[in-house]
Amino acid sequence: MTIAAAWVRTLDSGAEELIFCSDSRLSNGKRFDHCQKTFRFARSDAVMCFAGGTDWAYPMIVAAINAADLHLPSQTRSMGLSKFKSHVVNILNQMQREVHNFARGQNIPDVTFLFGGYDWWDKNFRIWRIEFDEATNQFRSDERTGSNKFGDLGKLEIAGDPEWTEAMRKNLKTLVQSRYGLDMRHPPTAKFNMEPFEVIRDLLKSANANDSIGGAPQAVKVYQYLNSADVGIFWPQVMDGRLFLAGRPLLNYECATVKSVLDPESLHSTWSSGSTTEAVSQIRKASANDGVRSADEDSIAPEITEESVQPIIVAESCEAAQDSEFRN
Repeated sequence: MTIAAAWVRTLDSGAEELIFCSDSRLSNGKRFDHCQKTFRFARSDAVMCFAGGTDWAYPMIVAAINAADLHLPSQTRSMGLSKFKSHVVNILNQMQREVHNFARGQNIPDVTFLFGGYDWWDKNFRIWRIEFDEATNQFRSDERTGSNKFGDLGKLEIAGDPEWTEAMRKNLKTLVQSRYGLDMRHPPTAKFNMEPFEVIRDLLKSANANDSIGGAPQAVKVYQYLNSADVGIFWPQVMDGRLFLAGRPLLNYECATVKSVLDPESLHSTWSSGSTTEAVSQIRKASANDGVRSADEDSIAPEITEESVQPIIVAESCEAAQDSEFRN
């Protein structure tokens, strides 16, 4: 099962971004902690995640992602976010109707999808919860228009096992009240930053091998300029940890350009190009400099300096490391 959240984050600069975050564990008679649960669409302004049965979730979410590429209005983003959401729901319903040879009651999808992105028509971020309605025998979507009982901190939606969603709501309330007052409105301009991530991070740190959630936190972002990115997260910490993308740790020889790399403790972020070793070096520089130019603040346009060209050299060393790995 899962703990997942989607929320609108407001940066100090006033810019906003939409973040989807979840754990990385699948459970089915075993525990598999490196599984993707957050997905970006190729059209780049929308993302989706799930909580529930993977026998339903995976084929449906893969079909939705592929459909976004097949349908030209979706591919070009001429189909706005709201209509695209309806297109995704139609695909989910089509797939559910095609199920056959099932035992009694086994045609009821036990899965919740969170879907959201930046609506270029309405000029804001939007989040929907998509669940199966047994009364109408189809998936239906409900849009989150408020803060889900968290003052005026911004849009937030939570999905997952009842025990974990309850724990997340309780822990998140305690955290934001400690920062923004009991009514969560001090100062009046207070908005969500990374608090939902902090709560998921702490729940995963305290989870054990028998719990239904586990693995590293994974996240994706949608920016206001209609782009999206997977977030690289060091886990359980930067030093002696591994860099995870979409729930999976990168192999030692893998080189990747990551638009947003996050230190889960300090919450400093930066961009990275190269191996995990290079990413560690870059995030340590970010943590040592409070005024760091980050992917969040600078729209992935770092100043070209002597240091910024080092990833090119690192890429060459990655190729050498890869050759060595394969020879062994």
